Amino acid sequence: MDRLRHLVVIVPGIGGSVLAESDAGSPHTVWDARVKDIAATAVLNPKRLGVAEHPSLIPVGLVPHIGFAGPLALPGYAGLTKQISKAFGARVDTADRPTALADTQADLLLFPYDFRLGVRSAAERLRTEIEDRLAAMCGTEREKAERVVVIGHSMGGLVARYWLGPLGGADRCAALITLGTPHRGAPKALDWLVNGMLGGGAPFGRASAVLREWQSVYDLLPRYRMIAQPGGTPLYPYELGPAVTARAPGFSARAKAAFTLHEEIREFWSRPEPEIALPKVTAVFARGHGTLHRAAVVSDRLEVGDKDPDWLPNPGWGGDGTVPAISAIPVEADSDRNAWRAVPVKHLALASAPEAVEILAMITSPSLGAVLGDTPQSPWLGVDLDDVLITGTTPSLRVRLLGAERDAATRIHAELRGPTGGYRITGWKETGDGWETVLSPLPTGTYELTVQAVRVPVAGRVTFRSVVGVVEPEE
Repeated sequence: MDRLRHLVVIVPGIGGSVLAESDAGSPHTVWDARVKDIAATAVLNPKRLGVAEHPSLIPVGLVPHIGFAGPLALPGYAGLTKQISKAFGARVDTADRPTALADTQADLLLFPYDFRLGVRSAAERLRTEIEDRLAAMCGTEREKAERVVVIGHSMGGLVARYWLGPLGGADRCAALITLGTPHRGAPKALDWLVNGMLGGGAPFGRASAVLREWQSVYDLLPRYRMIAQPGGTPLYPYELGPAVTARAPGFSARAKAAFTLHEEIREFWSRPEPEIALPKVTAVFARGHGTLHRAAVVSDRLEVGDKDPDWLPNPGWGGDGTVPAISAIPVEADSDRNAWRAVPVKHLALASAPEAVEILAMITSPSLGAVLGDTPQSPWLGVDLDDVLITGTTPSLRVRLLGAERDAATRIHAELRGPTGGYRITGWKETGDGWETVLSPLPTGTYELTVQAVRVPVAGRVTFRSVVGVVEPEE
């Protein structure tokens, strides 16, 4: 077994850290997607996660498994931690645990943070944590050089990029692996802020009020022109007028500050002659799933949809259901396909993608090779279904076969398995580019979705798996 030669740090995405508040010196958990009552209450009650009420919370761990809180679908990191531990015999520690001393012998560090406060705040904490760890592990500055490898999921990749760039951590880091990171932002964040959050098509007003307090959601706004307007050049989010953004007080200033943050990151990573060698960045991303991708101003409303912007490159790429594929590739890697790794899964599953371990193995054992590129290495299924559904609704499920051609014998089979057993999905109709059906209403709970295309020419059987949450609507 190859041992890790670096300090590997896992930085989670938004919602992926367990948060607590200090109550007479004893941390009291207020956010943990594993605990249904805590998660639902926290996201629907502004007093639990509102920044005005609680300016700071204590990060105490990573959420281990996929969970659902109101309209939010949240990633879990136990799978990735277990894969790395098994592959390399890694010794695991969690940063800043209030009740434990740091394990200076650990070579796999889990880094939770108060995800509400944004990228800069988390990156500053990451810098402090890594410097403290390296000071305890290494005797000289030379030993600290390129000692760290970071794996950042979703917003966690932006946190790492800001630490490495504007905060000066690049000389400490050998490599950065980003998993579904919105390097150029995510239109879903714009939809949340301007229009409010929807879960399965139902509005969640209290959850929207909470998220509008979080700087992190502004930091996830697209940094490219993705908003069409009648008879004019497409807009950046911060250029939207006050009539459109009326439900998000201070939108323009906060959106411009977030754009500036992305520019700081871009300017560092795009320098033609960097003073120090930059860490190798590999972007793991997904294609082919329905993803909010563009917006349009219609009167005083903003309409956000999954149609490709015709003024942007790579039409038809789609994304991972949350982050468009073109956003998940860093700006400086536009033409460097060796820095890309396409996978067939959706955004939540990227948090435990085995490709991260394969790339880590290449870093630990340079003799290993891998095929990188902009398409998965075998056929895959593009699946369009919200991660969060509402009880009593009958949503559509769309499936497309990608990377291979179907023929007359190709068929789709699908199943949802949840708290009350298995539910076979039927009623499929062929469409121009795949298949579509309508789901029956489901009771609340977490469901495993399995979709299989059978009798696929050359490939035979192609399988897709994901997790779907069914929640009650907001009262």
